[in-house]
Amino acid sequence: MSILPEEVKKQIKKIGSADILVGVPSFRNEDTISSVVKAASEGMTKYFPDLKPVLVNSDGGSTDNTREIVLNTPVDKKIQKIVTPYQGIPGKGSAFATIFEIADWLKVKVCIVVDSDLKSITPEWIKLLGDPIWKHSFGMVTPYYRRYKYDGTITNNIAYPLTRALYGQIIRQPIGGEFAMSGSLAKILAHQRIDNANIAKFGIDIWMTTTAINEGFRLCQAAMGVKLHNPKDPAKSLAPMFEQVVGTLFSLMNKYEVKWKASRGSQPVDLYGEETNDIDPEKFNVDYAAMIRNFEVGFRKYKQGIKLILSKDNFTEVEALTKSNLNKFAFPEELWAKVVYDFAVAYNFANIPSYLVLESLVPLYFGRTAAFVLQTKYMSTPLAEAVVEATAEVFEDTKPYLIKQWNKAK
Repeated sequence: MSILPEEVKKQIKKIGSADILVGVPSFRNEDTISSVVKAASEGMTKYFPDLKPVLVNSDGGSTDNTREIVLNTPVDKKIQKIVTPYQGIPGKGSAFATIFEIADWLKVKVCIVVDSDLKSITPEWIKLLGDPIWKHSFGMVTPYYRRYKYDGTITNNIAYPLTRALYGQIIRQPIGGEFAMSGSLAKILAHQRIDNANIAKFGIDIWMTTTAINEGFRLCQAAMGVKLHNPKDPAKSLAPMFEQVVGTLFSLMNKYEVKWKASRGSQPVDLYGEETNDIDPEKFNVDYAAMIRNFEVGFRKYKQGIKLILSKDNFTEVEALTKSNLNKFAFPEELWAKVVYDFAVAYNFANIPSYLVLESLVPLYFGRTAAFVLQTKYMSTPLAEAVVEATAEVFEDTKPYLIKQWNKAK
């Protein structure tokens, strides 16, 4: 069943077909969206001059001038614009569902999605994302950014190490925000209803990446340089996003159980483009003391549920952390991996509401993130990156524990 408004269907019919599409989801992004539209449009016409281009703005009912700015931003006359509100649960995933369906109707060969809050997007980003699809027959391209060591804590602490351990592909930023996909992958995504609340929101990125891996598409990464956007202090604003991303990861483990159980070790995926060091990532302050408080308060609040979810030994170790000295606080990588695996099993099998499982994991995530901040406080970003890699390797090494606990719970 189509989720597109009738006027959009008429516009699609008028356009007929297209070769390349850039989709921009938005919600009250009037300050940044014009530069995103300009860069995306120029990237399509400059680097893919022989392809018929379409730009889609899928908007969440902005009450500012976001949609008007998209319509009024001057672009090459070759560019067809489709600006529409999306249907469904408010969120990024619902915005993407509209973009995927339009891409499917237009039978595009290359579908690219970019965030609307970007400050660093250039036309070259469209080339970097689109070329591997158009010229090298990849099914999906994920971004590879240079980021400040405390930007992307959900990626660093769970999305990257868990995806790598489960499915055996070293995709450094599986929830990076900017992606490209082949028309055939866009079609598959368009035909899967996004009615799960987590996927309809910030779970969409990991859903796309996990689907692409498990449906047999070749993935590569594009070296995008530094990503400048609106960073979020993990102590203050990331709990809902964490629950949506992790809920999606955990639910897909059930769907792709046969695949991840058969996967052993991990393999790097191709990197397209050259890594550059011309701009340093934007630094920002992180309040690790607030994260430790969130960990301690949250542990007390959800203690009974956490006790049911964790193994006896893991619970004892985590409880001991709540009594740690602030400046000596540490959350060992192996304990964190086992905690995540216990929660994944509980999410899929325990007689506990799934939302409560996710809520109970949030304070432990704050604890692990605070420990990472303290561990890397005086490290450069490259040295902190080595800690992230070591954590991912621990997740791989601890995978037999996951399989054992999973099989026991089934």
